Amino acid sequence: MLNFDFAKQPIDEPFTQEEMDSWTGVQGMRDRMKRELGNRLPTPRDFINITRRGTFHDHPRFVGSPKDVADGMEEWFVNRACDGFVIAASHVPGAYEEFSRFVVPELQRRGLHHLDYKGPTLRENLGLDRPAVGDWRKYA
Repeated sequence: MLNFDFAKQPIDEPFTQEEMDSWTGVQGMRDRMKRELGNRLPTPRDFINITRRGTFHDHPRFVGSPKDVADGMEEWFVNRACDGFVIAASHVPGAYEEFSRFVVPELQRRGLHHLDYKGPTLRENLGLDRPAVGDWRKYA
């Protein structure tokens, strides 16, 4: 969310002001950290403890290998703890691509994610007609 790879920073080593000023992502998160800590520069651990998003901390997290993630999702789905999932990225860029490349095929092998796509686009898979050029004018 901040366009910074937190894995490059030791968890308890404070960021420099120059590093924080270079982040181009969600500035509100950085600003909230400043309000919470005052003049002290934050560490990655501070971001973990202070900037909790509901999707990461209020709900279970399935973490590990693609098999581990699929195991957790399968357990919840099969035992009717849920009827689907909203996937939240733990890092950007890369999280959604990694999920699609590694976890989805594992879920497909288990019969938990469909293989029957109707076409290569979302529009085709939702069964939506392709609008003609200029159709938008009808609704303007």
